[in-house]
Amino acid sequence: MSDIHADRRAPAEPDGPLDIAAEGDRLLDQARGMSSGRAARTLTPGAHTPLKQTLVALRAGVELDEHQANGPATIQLLKGAATMNSPEGAIQLHGGQWAQIPDAPHNLHAEDDTVALITVAPPGAAAG
Repeated sequence: MSDIHADRRAPAEPDGPLDIAAEGDRLLDQARGMSSGRAARTLTPGAHTPLKQTLVALRAGVELDEHQANGPATIQLLKGAATMNSPEGAIQLHGGQWAQIPDAPHNLHAEDDTVALITVAPPGAAAG
């Protein structure tokens, strides 16, 4: 593991229920030790799954640079406070709040130490 980013690991099949609050705290502790100020864990395994869920932890003041989701997406803040900025405007979120992620380039700025669950439905993944 470098001090910039944690080592990447392939998503694995879950072996049972996940304590998402405890995992968020673990990731936040990890983010505090990284110069990037962030850490993440992909929760849903395998390619072509109907949903991709990622638990993301950001240290206060850290920003995920502008990017665009690969399909319809939502964010649920589990802890902290963050602002999502897009051409559609700013969305301020606090722990316990949920929002759709704009279908446009956007960024996410952590106002406080933040843990978020991001869900993306990649195009064609749920076709059946």
